[in-house]
Amino acid sequence: MFVWRSLLCLPENHAAYSSLTDKGLHSAFLTLHDKYPIKSHKLQRGLQRVLSALAHWAAIFAEVEYLPLVAFPFVKLFQNNPMLCFEVVATVIVNWCQHWFEYFPNPPLNILSMAENVLAHHDKELLQHLVDCGITSQLYVWPLLETLFSEVLTRDEWLRMFDNIFSNHPSFLLMACVAYAISCREPLLLCSQKKDFEYFFHHRNNLDVGAMIKEAYRIMGTTPADIHPRTMLSDFTPLTSSQYPVFNQYPEFIVEYQSRERERIRLQEMEYLKERQELSALRADFVYRQAEERAHYAQQELLQKAEEQRRNILAQEEEKLAQQRRKLAAMKRELKVKELHLLDATRRRFLKHQQEIQSSQIQRLDQEISRKMDLREQETAAAVQDLEVRQMELEVQRKRLEQDLLMEQARVGREVEEEVQLKMREAERADKSYSELLHSAESNLQALEEPLAEAYQLGLESDWQKEVLERLQRVDAEQERKRERLAELQRQTLAEEEKLVYTMRDVAGRKWDEVMSARAQFQEQRLPWSRAET
Repeated sequence: MFVWRSLLCLPENHAAYSSLTDKGLHSAFLTLHDKYPIKSHKLQRGLQRVLSALAHWAAIFAEVEYLPLVAFPFVKLFQNNPMLCFEVVATVIVNWCQHWFEYFPNPPLNILSMAENVLAHHDKELLQHLVDCGITSQLYVWPLLETLFSEVLTRDEWLRMFDNIFSNHPSFLLMACVAYAISCREPLLLCSQKKDFEYFFHHRNNLDVGAMIKEAYRIMGTTPADIHPRTMLSDFTPLTSSQYPVFNQYPEFIVEYQSRERERIRLQEMEYLKERQELSALRADFVYRQAEERAHYAQQELLQKAEEQRRNILAQEEEKLAQQRRKLAAMKRELKVKELHLLDATRRRFLKHQQEIQSSQIQRLDQEISRKMDLREQETAAAVQDLEVRQMELEVQRKRLEQDLLMEQARVGREVEEEVQLKMREAERADKSYSELLHSAESNLQALEEPLAEAYQLGLESDWQKEVLERLQRVDAEQERKRERLAELQRQTLAEEEKLVYTMRDVAGRKWDEVMSARAQFQEQRLPWSRAET
């Protein structure tokens, strides 16, 4: 790089370079990474800065499509010093790219014609082969020029090549193109297809760079003056130290037109990009909605499949559950049968036990009945004895009452007789007291004596009779009361006897009813057992 700086006489004009870089990136190279993608971001940014500075220096460089191919090898070489890179590229364009832009936007046909004339002078056979194959200088010279051999040479080969190019007249670059074709004449003579030539001049080949450089020197020294490019190309002109020179070796109206067209295209492209962004947004929204809808349908389908799967699983589970239920029902039936057998056996044992208990109870009842019947007979015999004793007592009481009654009657008779006698004595005394009166009134009452005597006698008799009757009635009443009392006592005795008899019958009947009910219950309990056995 130091040698090149000396050979090219670089001014290292920082102020002029800063004035160009201060304008920023040129609009023509904002999307450079889309056309020329580079892995290294540092090289990408360095290439953008150099190309933008060239475009700000001369308007044509914003329209030259192959300018990145020309500048890239130098950007890669001077990537740590962009100012030197710019001045090297500018020096190359001013000196070794003379008359390249006169036919812009077409390739430099005048320069290509020079190279073709030189090839015709040094290797007519190769040129004739190229012409026969329809290959022009635009296919075998221009690819080498627009890339400055960077596609067909390695880094070291390219550096060796430009050591010689920068050390010679600017026409040496064209001589190198002719020398490259002549050095590769044998494989070129074997090619016949256009695509093979295109591939050959855009890719590396098996070439001795030293021999090619020697061939370029030979061609440069042996080429006649009338066709020598030196006559048309000026000598090397370095960049001035005060200010970069004005570059106007191009059709300005075409560049301006292309600039306007490029600006119009840029605006249209911006509008298109805006519309595309909107369309992309709409498409993205549509795609999102479509994806969302597909996802929704997919989710619905998955849900339906999941639901169907769950339904199948549920049906299988229900079938398993039904089988389990059937097994469980069979087990329940088996257990129920076993339980019924067990209950039947238990019931039989229980009935047998109950039968034994009832048999023992019946035996006890029979014993109890026998005992109670014996007791009843004993009680009946005792009651009969008591009745007999009571009857004897009643008979004694009756006889005693009859004796008392007879004694009372005798006493009453004695009292009556005594009273009658007393009355008779009183009557006798009265007769005696009245005899005098009777005798005195006898004369007066003689006519009435008999009636009065009868009446008096009747009166006394009637009073005595009444009193006797009353006393007799009282005695009769007393006897009647005694008889009634005796009858009442007899009735009470009979009632007690009947009650005793009823009680004995009731006791015997209840015992008998208990026995009969126990037997009936035993028969009823035995009846299901007999039916079960049947």
